[in-house]
Amino acid sequence: MIDLGAVAQAVSPMYLLLVFVVVGSVSLGAGIGGHLVGFYPVESAITAGLCTTNMGGTGDIAVLSAAKRMELLPFAQIATRICGALILIVASLLIQILF
Repeated sequence: MIDLGAVAQAVSPMYLLLVFVVVGSVSLGAGIGGHLVGFYPVESAITAGLCTTNMGGTGDIAVLSAAKRMELLPFAQIATRICGALILIVASLLIQILF
C-alpha cells in the first residue's frame, strides 16, 4: 500500500541526519534524565526516548520486543502519547535551523 518510489525520493542525506540527531538526542536526554531521578538509564532511554520517536503503538511493541522489555509497555504508551507532539515540535524547529 506504500509507494516505495515516493519514499525513496523523500529520503535525502540531510533528512537521514536529522532523523538520527533527533532520535539520538531524545534517547540520550531521556537516559540521562532518568538516571538523575533514580531510574535505570537504559530503560528510561527505551521508554521515554525510543518509544516517543517511533510510529505509535506498533512501534512501541517493536522497540520493546527487540529490547526484551515488554513489561514497560504501559509506560511506553504514556510516553508515546505525551511526548509525541513534543518530538514533532523539536523536529520542526531543527529542520528550520538546518535548512
